[in-house]
Amino acid sequence: MAAQGQGNPAVVGLAGFGMTTLILQFHNLGWCGVGPVLALAFAFGGVAQLVAGYQEFKCGNNFGYSAFVSYGAFWIALGIVWMLNHFGV
Repeated sequence: MAAQGQGNPAVVGLAGFGMTTLILQFHNLGWCGVGPVLALAFAFGGVAQLVAGYQEFKCGNNFGYSAFVSYGAFWIALGIVWMLNHFGV
């Protein structure tokens, strides 16, 4: 529950998850390259979801906290794995 005067951080978390997943599926279909996926994985799917998760924690929502922080960490890890594969590590 958001405190009085605060916005709902779940909106940013869900938007980050949805948009990044959508662009990943566009990549899987061959409609875009890996660049947009990596950019969204780090910025919107990763960092924005982590921030949204920490804001959910401040609002007392443990489910939103655990979901957004874990999804944000997943997207950052996926971006790192793809970068390491690209460089042959």
